[in-house]
Amino acid sequence: MIILLIVLLPWTSWKWYGRPRWQEHQLLSDGTLRTGSAWYGVNLRPTFKDMIQLQALDSSQLPRHNNKSRLIFVGDVHGCHDELHALLAKTEFDNRTDHIIFTGDLVSKGPASSAVVDFAIEQNASCVRGNHEDRILLAHRDLEIHRTSLPGLAESSDARPLESGDPGFDKLDEESFAHGDYVDRQFAKSLTPEQVSYLASCPLILDISEIPSLGHAVVAHAGLIAGVGLENQDPMGVMNMRTVDLKTHVPSRAHSGTPWYRLWNKHQSILPARNRSTVIYAHDSKSGLQMNPYSKGINTGCAGGGKLTALVMTMESQEEVEEEVVSVRCKDYRKPRGKWRGWADVPFMMIEDDTHGGTGSGQFKT
Repeated sequence: MIILLIVLLPWTSWKWYGRPRWQEHQLLSDGTLRTGSAWYGVNLRPTFKDMIQLQALDSSQLPRHNNKSRLIFVGDVHGCHDELHALLAKTEFDNRTDHIIFTGDLVSKGPASSAVVDFAIEQNASCVRGNHEDRILLAHRDLEIHRTSLPGLAESSDARPLESGDPGFDKLDEESFAHGDYVDRQFAKSLTPEQVSYLASCPLILDISEIPSLGHAVVAHAGLIAGVGLENQDPMGVMNMRTVDLKTHVPSRAHSGTPWYRLWNKHQSILPARNRSTVIYAHDSKSGLQMNPYSKGINTGCAGGGKLTALVMTMESQEEVEEEVVSVRCKDYRKPRGKWRGWADVPFMMIEDDTHGGTGSGQFKT
């Protein structure tokens, strides 16, 4: 019996742990070294008219060791205004020396999206566009185009569902469910011109420049595909990815699969040190805090009763940056919902879509 256990234990460990890890390691190694026409991101990227692909952080906002200024990266706030203020109080935020960078999804889910946006404007905070900002801006644009008037179906006091042609019928819901639900459209309709302008000014990717110990630092809401230039990253992938196909490098919003940041970190590790980049991101609350050498994930699920997290970077010297993770507890703002979870497990695909004024990946609701 003891001999059998001695034989079975290594075999079982190899089958269920060692072999899958070895196979993934091989795929990661192959994926970082292979190039070719089948690689995701090598073809010409279409131009999207209503979003900023890449923007550099103003050099005046970079931390400096002589005045102890800091960069404070904040994960998905999702309208949790009270928690945001509690987090910044815990970091001892000082707007005279510190600069806030929101990693996307300031809005939706929580109770005070408008107040969060106003605060971001007031603090002259930097930001990147998340999938929820994208939905809100699309909803706002379509409301402007169609001039639809709420109440829609969900707000109607009439027990009979409104039909096309009825006064108050919301044509947006008939045309595109992916543009957001009634709550999103209500918020979109309430936006002031200043709020719309601020959200629209958030680029997909914010270039932080060189930071000691991190190399070239960038911010993206969901992630980036290794080996693809920042200007060629697919917008829908940048705002929505969670995992990646190691053979094709096609990103997916699905939770199951290889997290995109494993490929990213593997790719960076084989590059010359001077060419390495670190990405700071949020979006994937199920993975939680993910502090890797070349990727820093800081979405810890605030709106769902988790935590709101900040990554604070302080220049200790010209060659050294101190990183500190700070978090506060959040209330649970989730509402009951049905079993169907939207398009969460649909991989990205290139389709004909003029949602953003160009051809690109389809829009999906999360």
